[in-house]
Amino acid sequence: MRTIAIVNQKGGCGKTTTAINLSAFLAREQRRVLLIDMDPQGHATLGLLRDPSQLSKTVYEVLAREQGVTSLRDVIVHLRENLDLAPSDVLLSALPERLRDEEGREDRLWSALEDIRQDYDYIIVDCPPSVGLLTFNALKACSEAIIPVEPSFFSLQGIARQMETLDLLSRKSGHDIQVRALITLYNRRSEFARSVAEELRKHLGERSFKTVVRYSVKLPEAVGHGVPIADFSPHSAGFADYRALTREILELHSQQGVSTVVEEVVEEVLPQSLETEVVFEEPSLPPQMQTASPICMENGVLFTLDAPDALSVQLAGDFNGWTAEGNDMQSSGRVWSKLVPLAPGRYHYRFVVDGRWLTDPMNVNIAPAPWGGYNSVVYLETKNLQNSA
Repeated sequence: MRTIAIVNQKGGCGKTTTAINLSAFLAREQRRVLLIDMDPQGHATLGLLRDPSQLSKTVYEVLAREQGVTSLRDVIVHLRENLDLAPSDVLLSALPERLRDEEGREDRLWSALEDIRQDYDYIIVDCPPSVGLLTFNALKACSEAIIPVEPSFFSLQGIARQMETLDLLSRKSGHDIQVRALITLYNRRSEFARSVAEELRKHLGERSFKTVVRYSVKLPEAVGHGVPIADFSPHSAGFADYRALTREILELHSQQGVSTVVEEVVEEVLPQSLETEVVFEEPSLPPQMQTASPICMENGVLFTLDAPDALSVQLAGDFNGWTAEGNDMQSSGRVWSKLVPLAPGRYHYRFVVDGRWLTDPMNVNIAPAPWGGYNSVVYLETKNLQNSA
């Protein structure tokens, strides 16, 4: 069983939205999922239950051990196939005072999970936007944490504080958590958002997801209707991005030896869906390739893809009539590359890896394709060519 805390001390970063939709998509992938709402505001509960006022018992009774409630099974609400919810309400805010003098108060959630570990493949915990007993309970009960981060000035400081919290937890309890940041509320048209996202990835490296969750009005609308984005708007960017995130997580867990099989993505290409781990290590390649793709060079655009196990990689786009044959990329060990002379303009493209058409995992700019799925997009301006080294 995997236990994942969705945590950030800063509010308004898409934390609860991520908890709800990650849980829903994991359930769609035939994983048994329990979403635990550890936020006294009860936003995850409100986002999935049409009438939470009918609840008689919540997570508070489990952790406070009141009204004879000793197990999470006593409060779990079945939502749909493979998806359950342990709800909360404002009463949960009284828990820190209620347990103030109790021994082991930071381990209450961990203890509560012992009875249900065999019932689920994934447990997702939505944490409050604060540091305190509720958050520490969630972190001690989980082996992984996802930190949603919106690309803003304050997010850079927020990530630093959140890492300090996790380091403090590790020092005090010896409990280590695998942490990854998730860029949310991303506006690909904003140059500032792009620069902040690049800065976050530069500092976090492999501790950040390659999937980016774009800003979409459909996400808050779905919450307002009490359903995940998967049920509300299957053609929206929010649907595509959270599905891509879910499959990235499943792929990561598969690589770590989890006894689950990630269903292969065929025919339909997901935006920012990651088929390979992107790590630029080739010393013969330009150093700027370590941060983004494609790269505007003095004599054209350099397209790159890290695909060490591929037998062939081709580049197809509107600049070559979408013809993969004859447009082979060259391998330098693990990174495939191709320099294409292009005039200034806006171009759509995809990589063709052993016959499979993929978007560029290092390019956050995408656009719907007329035939379905998404294309990667590169914007080439005259100044890009003049200023590139």
